[in-house]
Amino acid sequence: METVSPSHHPDARSPQAIAATNIRYLYLEIAFASVLGAIITFNSAFAIRLGASNQLVALLTSAPALLAAVGSIPSARFLAQRIHHRFWLFGSLFIYRLGYLIVALMPILFPMNTATWLVIWIVLLNLPVILFTNGWHVLLGDIIPEEKRAFVVSRRQIIWSLGLTVLSALGGAWLDRVSFPTNYELLYGFGFLTVLGSQFYIGRLIMPEKHRNPGKVPRPKKQHEPVAMRRPIRRLLINMVVYQLGLSLPAALFNIYYIRTLKVSDGWIGLNSAAANVGVILGYLLWERLLRRRTYGWVQRRATLLTWIFPITLFFVTDLNVIILSNLLVNMMHSGVDLANFNVLLHISRPHERASYISWFNAIINLSTFIAPLVGSFLADGPGILSVMLISAIVRIIGGIMFNLSRVEPEPTPGVNIS
Repeated sequence: METVSPSHHPDARSPQAIAATNIRYLYLEIAFASVLGAIITFNSAFAIRLGASNQLVALLTSAPALLAAVGSIPSARFLAQRIHHRFWLFGSLFIYRLGYLIVALMPILFPMNTATWLVIWIVLLNLPVILFTNGWHVLLGDIIPEEKRAFVVSRRQIIWSLGLTVLSALGGAWLDRVSFPTNYELLYGFGFLTVLGSQFYIGRLIMPEKHRNPGKVPRPKKQHEPVAMRRPIRRLLINMVVYQLGLSLPAALFNIYYIRTLKVSDGWIGLNSAAANVGVILGYLLWERLLRRRTYGWVQRRATLLTWIFPITLFFVTDLNVIILSNLLVNMMHSGVDLANFNVLLHISRPHERASYISWFNAIINLSTFIAPLVGSFLADGPGILSVMLISAIVRIIGGIMFNLSRVEPEPTPGVNIS
């Protein structure tokens, strides 16, 4: 007797039961995804140890953001016109992940100019993931009930960060104990095999009606309801472009500074990354608790004012233990910013505006993330890396002040139930 997967068939269960099943699958898939996520944090270290220049490392950070910025809005429109959302969403994600199996083989496939080819390949890998990113955020907004969004998003991020904490520390220790480049080759291969568990569970998600694959049915008529640049989204985008410039300015320089100036090992890089993810976990627990009494906007305005602490620490301090502690603390703040921004974005957008608003937001973020690392790399060759850290802190403070002076409203009702 033929059986039909519930993810491809209308489900007779209650909406509450379907939501509970989807939430469980979302927790399981991100646990597997965190393994490859932890390994990807070593991308720039891999490139540096292969001999990449400062400019090449900056491109590794910024070029994917340019592709995402250019492709964000067109990809959202493309996906909105497709019937088979599952194929496009999860197929593009699988292609991206499959590409990391090629990353594992880079020293073998390209024994000459390996760093250059590695950067080119990782940049190109970001083409298919553009389609996934916009559609995935819209899908999360649809399958997670509004009253549970903060709780589920924070729990997913905690699971993700737990995985990154453990795997970053173990990965760094592995890299220190096995000869180069075999250590990186085996690490990336392991990441690809493990992330297949994530593909399995997202494939089991029970999609809402508009995301299901209905087979051969007439293409729906295009929606003509206009999506306007209303004041809340305009304020959010303007505030975010400045704030993100401050975040991204030194993004390509951290590992360069650690490896070439502070002379750290891969093990220390893994430990530092693990500490950052412990900060993310603690941050989500803290901000989620505060959201039981406060609004998302309140969290957004406070958290954006405090992320300058890390670049300022690097400017004044070279003690590795202090750097790790500061990295932990700043990531507690980043958790609040990310949690607030996602929920503010969903709250200020009406259903027909959600895909467009998310694509605009992602385009702005990625445009800033493209420009800032290149500027930071240019400045590092002149005034120096530490000067870039100081400028980053100042711009982050300005961005946080903008969020407080130009508030993004309306806000959710205080005391929203997130349990």
